[in-house]
Amino acid sequence: MKKISIIIPCYNTERYVDRCLTSITSQTIGLDNLEIICVDDASTDSTWLHLQEWEGRFPDNIILIPLSVNQKAGTARNIGLNYASADLVAFIDSDDWVEIDYFERLYKPMIQFDCDVVCCQSKRDPARTLVYFNEECSGETADRFLAMDTEEKTKQLFKDKIMGKAAWGKLIRKSFLMDHDIFFPENLVYEDNFWIPLLHIYVKRLYVIEKYLYHWFVNFDSITLSKNVDFHVDWITIQFIKKNEYERRGLFQKYREELEYDLLIDAAGFMSVLLSRYEEPSFSLYQLEKEFVTTYIPDYKSCKYATDFLAYSSSLLAALYSPMNREQFQEFAQTINRVLDSLGRY
Repeated sequence: MKKISIIIPCYNTERYVDRCLTSITSQTIGLDNLEIICVDDASTDSTWLHLQEWEGRFPDNIILIPLSVNQKAGTARNIGLNYASADLVAFIDSDDWVEIDYFERLYKPMIQFDCDVVCCQSKRDPARTLVYFNEECSGETADRFLAMDTEEKTKQLFKDKIMGKAAWGKLIRKSFLMDHDIFFPENLVYEDNFWIPLLHIYVKRLYVIEKYLYHWFVNFDSITLSKNVDFHVDWITIQFIKKNEYERRGLFQKYREELEYDLLIDAAGFMSVLLSRYEEPSFSLYQLEKEFVTTYIPDYKSCKYATDFLAYSSSLLAALYSPMNREQFQEFAQTINRVLDSLGRY
């Protein structure tokens, strides 16, 4: 019986998947404790051949699942979760990699404190080779166990998103995900925007490791950094799905102010994507996002956490609540892009 099932969605990462799997098969916790599930999402390069080579080397540890049609990372993760036989699961992206003691460090507090989730710090890494961090921690805060035993603690955790904004960088009890029906939206990009909030709402026992253990690769060929593609609109689709799911689960009754803050952060996030990922941002998509957010939250400044918005997010939200015409919108887009360029955006 393996201790941990690792789920890796793979799509056209022939240049990076070997690095990812090298970091996993070298773990100090011992390969015998790991089940590595690679779901190839209909790659069109040689990713599948690389995966087959790894399976040949480690047939007792690596499971390969080929998909005939590309269905995006959310579907691949859900499929991998169904195959997972261990009590604990972890998601890793195939162009990322982890520190050599990643699973050992996450596993110990998981068992010691009987956690639902253990998370660590991650850092964007542009390295093209397998390198490791020198930093000991991400800040002054020490590793800590958090018990979400009051509604107020859950509200603060949800609002602060202590576990980050991505599925990776965590060790999770599989039964926790299954019991709370926490799955990824399928056939859509930006699936983490739906999944992460639910993780923060339902977690009861959490351990936070402040050490950098996860390398988030700066991959300019990645899906989310692609320019002028239709699937960026998935962001809005995810927003509708989230809002409907919050209503279905009755979460607005307890966490309305926090959920509205979350929806506003999403709205600012889509505006950032719209303005930075399109050479000619769509005025129609701006109007669609405007209609969505102002319908459910008529005045963003009345949000309990309005003062917590960063200046950049505030400017994007102000644009959504302003009566801009097409020409004004284009001028605003040009201004935002000049600001991002000056900040050295990815």
